[in-house]
Amino acid sequence: MTTSQVYSQSVVLLRSFIMSKMTTKEKMLAALSKTDGYNTFTTAQARARFGITNVAARINELREDGHAIYTNSKTLANGRKISFYRLGQPTKRMVAEGIKALRAKGVSTFA
Repeated sequence: MTTSQVYSQSVVLLRSFIMSKMTTKEKMLAALSKTDGYNTFTTAQARARFGITNVAARINELREDGHAIYTNSKTLANGRKISFYRLGQPTKRMVAEGIKALRAKGVSTFA
């Protein structure tokens, strides 16, 4: 094995070890936060990758934790529609609506 092959294999093993110690939500957020490769996944991919059945519930929990996770849809060449999740940046309007909703519930927001 070359030095670069050994290094690559070590990186893969280290990532596997780190991922095994993370919660499902942490793993999902890490996958959505990647800057290289694919940083989206479908419900079917999430079920297979993270071993969970209720993907929507975990996504909802991440959203409740304050992460702007968007659901996008696209139509495949065969006409079948699929939806996938991606991490994004909330718009100013979205933040303003959130603050407005909190204030309507009597929650004190900023000073």
